[in-house]
Amino acid sequence: MADFSGKWRPVEGQENEESFIKFFAAMGAPNPEMAQKLFKTAEQNEIIDKGDTVIFRIPNFETGEGTKDIVFKVGEENEVIGPVGIPVKKFVTKEGNKLTFHETAPNGEKNITVRELQGDRLLFSKTHVGSGVTASTVFTRE
Repeated sequence: MADFSGKWRPVEGQENEESFIKFFAAMGAPNPEMAQKLFKTAEQNEIIDKGDTVIFRIPNFETGEGTKDIVFKVGEENEVIGPVGIPVKKFVTKEGNKLTFHETAPNGEKNITVRELQGDRLLFSKTHVGSGVTASTVFTRE
């Protein structure tokens, strides 16, 4: 099974920021432009893959300082506070080179996030289930 561990840096450009703004708007986010802030800080993300547990180390948006860990158990529904402070339920699966999150927001909106390893590249996509709007980018391991 693939190991997703590492610090990941986005390698694609402006068009991907715009796709994330469209995605956040489709999800009904009150401020879709928040996607730009999240996209710009994506280079500070780290994944720690421990097999049945996956940890995302992200910038701490609540305090503006340091990082915080978001822990997911593979094969279980996890309720976590997302980077914009909203609780989200996520069912996580890990198959081969894909790490998939089936996500449900408090307002019932659903999306699917897929991280797929292809060599030293991580293909990342988020699809809003209701509208089919997809945002994607490519990361490379530092």
